[in-house]
Amino acid sequence: MKIYATSDIAASIRKAHGDFTHVLVNRGYTTIKPIFFRSSKIADLPVYQWAWWDKATDGQLHRWRERGGILIDRYTFSDKAGSNDVVVFVECPLTMKRIQKSVVNTAEYAVIPRPHTWRVHEECIELRTPTAERLRVLWGICRGTRLTDAELADLSGIPKQHVMYMRKSLKPAEEWTIKPRLAPEFAGFVDAWEWIGAGRTVSRKDARAHKVAIREMARLGHIALEKIQQYPADEPDWEKLEKKRAAAIADLAEVRSLVETLPDHLQT
Repeated sequence: MKIYATSDIAASIRKAHGDFTHVLVNRGYTTIKPIFFRSSKIADLPVYQWAWWDKATDGQLHRWRERGGILIDRYTFSDKAGSNDVVVFVECPLTMKRIQKSVVNTAEYAVIPRPHTWRVHEECIELRTPTAERLRVLWGICRGTRLTDAELADLSGIPKQHVMYMRKSLKPAEEWTIKPRLAPEFAGFVDAWEWIGAGRTVSRKDARAHKVAIREMARLGHIALEKIQQYPADEPDWEKLEKKRAAAIADLAEVRSLVETLPDHLQT
């Protein structure tokens, strides 16, 4: 199967739609500071929005399969939508696995945007797989403790938005402290509101059944939500973390080598 690069995602979607019936747009994001694709650029086309975990969007998938058009897949791996003619990524992936898995049901070709700079991808590697040296700084502060990201940021001097990604390598267990504020009127929040009751502290895993409602109620001010990280007392396997980092760097290098040698989709 062929793979092309593009400097204009919307134009490539239009070109693919002009030549084929079923175009799949991979609109998942894995970089830290993505440039979001505006679907308004293709609003005049038959566009459907779908996410495999959102059952309310299943009708969109079925209509796309029946009628054709553009299906925007909100997940990072586009292997669950079924057969398609073309896959267009809105973000250049960090890994070859994402590319390979997303095109398993693609008949004709894939299109990957060529980044203006690779700095965003490189910064993502630095935060998702930091050096053991940087992680040791955090570990010396958080070992065996319960801290919020803001507290760890203050103690370490590392920006909170960086801490939120870096500390994942230390595998803390996340707890949510939830306190009610203002009862919601929306019926879709009732079950979660009643589950919260007078307030509770639970593991993120235990809140899974109401996760979406809890996050939305927190955003709207119905509840106060504080996320606390419980860090393990056992020291991480630093060698394993360094190997993971090396693998991520090598994977990105392979993606970059591929993308920089691809033919331009809009000139073929």
